[in-house]
Amino acid sequence: MPSAEGVSIAACAQLLDRLAATDQASFIVSWIESVLSVRNRSDPSLAVRLLRAYRETGRIDRARDLAASLPSAPSSWTPLDLARLAIERANLATVDGRSDHAEAELRMASRALAAAPKGAGLREQLDLHVTQAQLELKLDRLPNAAQALRLAEHVAERLEESEWRAPVAMTLGHLSMRMADPRAAAKHYAAALSRAPARSAAAMSAHGNLAIALGSIGRFDEGRHHATQAIDVAHELGAGWRHADAHDVLAIVEIAADRAMGALQAIDEALVVLGEIDHPMLRYQLGVHRAWALAMLGRTPAAKLWLAKAEKLRAELTVVDAVDDQDLVATRARTLEACGEPREALEQAMMHVLKLPDAFVTGSLNLVVGRCALAMGDERAARMAVERAALSGDRHGWVFPDREASLALWQLALESGDSRVVRYAEQAIALVEASNAEVAPSVPPPSGRLPPSGRLSSAHLLAMVPGRPSTTEMDAIPEPTEGETLIYVTTPQKVTRVPLADVAKATEGATLVVDTLAHALRVHDREVSLERRRALEPLVVQLLRRAREGLSADEILRAAGGPGPESADAEHRVRVLISRVRDLLGDPTAIERVRDAGEHGRTRYRLSASVRFALIEPLFSSNAGV
Repeated sequence: MPSAEGVSIAACAQLLDRLAATDQASFIVSWIESVLSVRNRSDPSLAVRLLRAYRETGRIDRARDLAASLPSAPSSWTPLDLARLAIERANLATVDGRSDHAEAELRMASRALAAAPKGAGLREQLDLHVTQAQLELKLDRLPNAAQALRLAEHVAERLEESEWRAPVAMTLGHLSMRMADPRAAAKHYAAALSRAPARSAAAMSAHGNLAIALGSIGRFDEGRHHATQAIDVAHELGAGWRHADAHDVLAIVEIAADRAMGALQAIDEALVVLGEIDHPMLRYQLGVHRAWALAMLGRTPAAKLWLAKAEKLRAELTVVDAVDDQDLVATRARTLEACGEPREALEQAMMHVLKLPDAFVTGSLNLVVGRCALAMGDERAARMAVERAALSGDRHGWVFPDREASLALWQLALESGDSRVVRYAEQAIALVEASNAEVAPSVPPPSGRLPPSGRLSSAHLLAMVPGRPSTTEMDAIPEPTEGETLIYVTTPQKVTRVPLADVAKATEGATLVVDTLAHALRVHDREVSLERRRALEPLVVQLLRRAREGLSADEILRAAGGPGPESADAEHRVRVLISRVRDLLGDPTAIERVRDAGEHGRTRYRLSASVRFALIEPLFSSNAGV
């Protein structure tokens, strides 16, 4: 390597950036430290890159010390180096839970980038949006996080075709998974895989993450293929604990596919590969997954043993992601369920079912709660639990395990007054029936059209499941044109699936009709277009879908879009929105204000029981998916 005095700092910075794109943060640390040891001063370009490399290699304490030693607002630094410094400080503040400091640093980074030369700083802009998304996620401000991710994706598209594209796509995939968007994550991971060198560590990581994303949305064969590829690459590279982790990825896919024996075999391989390697976190995850698989098989003594091992390992870990902790809760409840202790399982689970509501593992936890409640004769609690799982699955595309064991729950969900719950339940039942009948996965994609027989078989319901087409097909295949289009009609009594031609008959007697196909609302003989009331349409739809329970203030704000519950005028906006809905319906008594039972019960707004309504919706939605 030429001496630091013989090579320009700009050239060194470019080379370091290319190394960072190939996961060489450890080398970057050692090289910059060796350079700085023979220099009298620290160059800003090297300092900010060393700061990032410290963070990426997990040397957070060193990163904190270096960040504290650098000037707070160095006037002599270039705008891009200033932005990099502020972004790294924001990352550290986010890790430390100092959200106010992180937000201040991000504002400083944004101002620095505004002063940069036009067209420069795309990488820094990307890092700014990614860091913003991570902060918003930590603060549980999901709409803001989603907006930051969209901006990051927009900037990523403008990056030149280079080594950066693969790690950028991986980062976007990780963020998408954390935001419970596995379909977007799969696309990003596939993009990373297409750009990563074949049989490289980057390709191994892309295969593994793509396998988990695909397995979580029901594309089990593809997920299994990519997990196997990750294992093969790890074996070639001699990747140590990463080789064991690739076997764990396969176990995760097999659990999602309801193949518990396959999961156990993969975990056995992982434990052999791991040997004496010291990796407490991976051992903890393997213990959790093995306990779950054993519980699925009804091997309760072994499941209890491995659950105890996982809990002991958890106690020794200082920091665990919230999703991993939720996974342990779900596994504990699943083990107790398998042991025939539904009451104990419910006691363990009920405190956690509302935490991380969008996470895959929370859907599985709700199904455990539902099955245990049903076993104890509490149909109301079972219905609430399965509806929570169905709404999460429909919204995000999750396919939860234990489908055969949950069949009674999905049958119960068919009686829901929410078409999204009914749609998801139909798809889950279709998957169970298809699995039992060994139906081939090569079924047509959703068409929403009535087959010649006039009713939907399990094979037609299976066609509703996004992700059943295999390989790399991420986009929808053109739907067939034969048959008659079906729709959902929701009334106070039930959700029914009817031909579009019979909509008048299905809505007969309704004084309030909301047609989401035509974006129109009819009250008695008065028809109102909802085209210019797009904020009110989703709110009215939600009020009809949840006519029995009503909506809380937070749910009203989320349904209407715009500022969320954390906004300063949230209470005022709720009152305004409900007032507008009442005006739209032409009856102040059409929306009731009620309060949940208990000292801390929340105020809810629901449709009056006297309102005879009908809600018309398409059979399929863009979010639908088991």
